[in-house]
Amino acid sequence: MFLHNNYKQTMNILGEARERLPQLKHELNITDTLVFHAWLTEEQAYLLSRKKEPKEETAQMTYWQRLVNLAASRYSITQIPCCN
Repeated sequence: MFLHNNYKQTMNILGEARERLPQLKHELNITDTLVFHAWLTEEQAYLLSRKKEPKEETAQMTYWQRLVNLAASRYSITQIPCCN
């Protein structure tokens, strides 16, 4: 049933896209459909260039993740009931 519903949803989306694409091409003044292939090539080149995240960005993400973990640990410790 899950696959059947996904298939139906996919077919609906494709049907809507077929109806909407000519209208969007007109609105965006696209006369040559080869532009879509050029866009895909550009996107692929961009994604391949971004295969590895920049070191600075990776370091920043690691820093923030460690800060979040530290804050969560401290919060957990303060929630432990103290014995008198």
